[in-house]
Amino acid sequence: MPGTQLAYRLYPVVIAALLALGSIWLERLTHEEDATRTDVDGSTPDFTADGVHVTGFAEDGALRYTLVSPHMTHVPDADQTQLEQPRLQLFTQGRRVWVSADSGIVGAKGTRVDFHGNVKAGRDGTSARESALNFFSAQLTVWPDEQRAMSNAPVKLVKDVSTITANTFSADNVFGLMKLSGKVHMTLPRKKRNS
Repeated sequence: MPGTQLAYRLYPVVIAALLALGSIWLERLTHEEDATRTDVDGSTPDFTADGVHVTGFAEDGALRYTLVSPHMTHVPDADQTQLEQPRLQLFTQGRRVWVSADSGIVGAKGTRVDFHGNVKAGRDGTSARESALNFFSAQLTVWPDEQRAMSNAPVKLVKDVSTITANTFSADNVFGLMKLSGKVHMTLPRKKRNS
């Protein structure tokens, strides 16, 4: 009997010791997993995709924009998506605006696209009276949902034979209302005189 009483008294101590060892083991295991997770560089892509085609619609179901890229890489640290040779098309009020570049970055919430390198953009003409407008720069930022665009790099706009250059550019309603600033220079065709 005295041996049985000793066993009953030691039983809670043995259980407590086993629980303590188990909790120490779990703590070490979770610290090892955390260390493994922190070893992963946040600038390392977490996924890539080829042949990307993204389509955005307005609230009424009308096509708002399309974004196409042959290769896309998502970087989790900055929550940015890097695009190779992006092609963006915006549709508003029956007209199409397009943008292309060597590379692009889509921001964290997908509301902003930064285009870099050989940026070309254009707005289709709506009639014989209003011709197409073409845009050239090294950089352009576009907010597709807001239908806004901006560039802090020198820009060149060409419409028919008229050319405008400036240091900065911004547009609302995507090239509907434009603001140019900084050394704005315009070349217009000479009007023919009536003889």
